[in-house]
This record gives sequence, structure tokens and C-alpha cells, in this order.
Amino acid sequence: MPRKPLTEDEKSVVREKAAVAARRIMDEHGAEKVTIRGIAKEVGMSAMSLYTYFENKADIVTYLQVQAVEELTGEMTTAAAAASSPETLVASLGRSYIAFAEEKSGEFNLAFRTEEHDGAMPSVVRDGLKEALRPLHDAVSATVKEARSPEEVDRIVAGIWSGWHGYALLKQAGCVVDQTPIFDAKTAVASFGPVRAGAEASAH
Repeated sequence: MPRKPLTEDEKSVVREKAAVAARRIMDEHGAEKVTIRGIAKEVGMSAMSLYTYFENKADIVTYLQVQAVEELTGEMTTAAAAASSPETLVASLGRSYIAFAEEKSGEFNLAFRTEEHDGAMPSVVRDGLKEALRPLHDAVSATVKEARSPEEVDRIVAGIWSGWHGYALLKQAGCVVDQTPIFDAKTAVASFGPVRAGAEASAH
């Protein structure tokens, strides 16, 4: 009698068990030691069977990355809910982002891995990060008084995010301690907003 196909919920349980095993191997031995065969052994199934849930190692890492980004999104959402204005929101989000990088460095570094993806972050992970930063995008849009194009707002958001992310990496490396990255949208607008024609002329 043919075996009854697994339901989506049952598949999710297996995928989650495999993801937990992969993360354990990664934490204990490094990402290079994560293999389909090793994960299958951890969860008590054959490597061939595991291939029905994940295409390859990169697929498993992507699964873990999505989980890490979802955790970051949760932290950012909580920070956004506690802010009383767009200005304080940006500061609150910045502190949350850097705290996540410091207190959950494993998840933070995992979220930005590209080694298994030919140096390019998977689109599903990029989309997740975009969702995590949606409160920042909304806050910048609300803070900037004059009309700005979507491209300009994106540039300002990228500038603030770069400040947070670079600071987090420098802090991990022990290069900074109490210095403060750019946390407010108004300063970021001045720093990362478009160069106006008058400013270009005066610079020459």
C-alpha cells in the first residue's frame, strides 16, 4: 500500500527539525561543516529523504536566514510600537538593531551570509530585511518635511541603515565602544539626501 503523502504541516515539522540540527552543527563546528548527510543523520533520516524537503545546503541556510530575519523583524516591530513620534522612532529602531547585532550576534551574522549563494543574498532574505526596515522607511517619510521622491527616501533609509550596520560590525570587532551612529532622520537627510545644484556649484 502506498505511503500516505505528508501534509504541509507535517513537512514543516520535518523542515524545522532539520533546521534546528543545521543550526546546532553550524554553531558547534562552523557553517562549512553543515551538510545534507550530516543533518539527515542528526534527525534520523536518510540524506535522500531529506532532499525532498531541501534542495541543497544553500536551501537550508536560506531557511535559517529567513528565521533570523523574522526574529530581527520582531525586535524592530516591538521598538516601533514603543516610539511616540517619527523622530523618536528612528532612534528606537537604531538602538534595537544594534542591540540585536550585539546580543544575538549569531542570528545577525547568519542573516547576512552570502557564502552559500555565490556572494548574493537570496531574494527572500532581502525581502525579509525590507520588511524589517519598513518602520524606518515610514518614519523617514513622515519626518522629511519637503516633498521627496521614493528614490530619495530610499537613499536616506539606506544611509541610516548603513550607519547602524557599519557601527554594529565595528562594535563586534571592538573598534568602537560608546560612539553613536546616526540615529535621527533629520541628520541623515542632511548627510545622505541628494546634492542640490546650488551646493554642487559652491563646492567648485
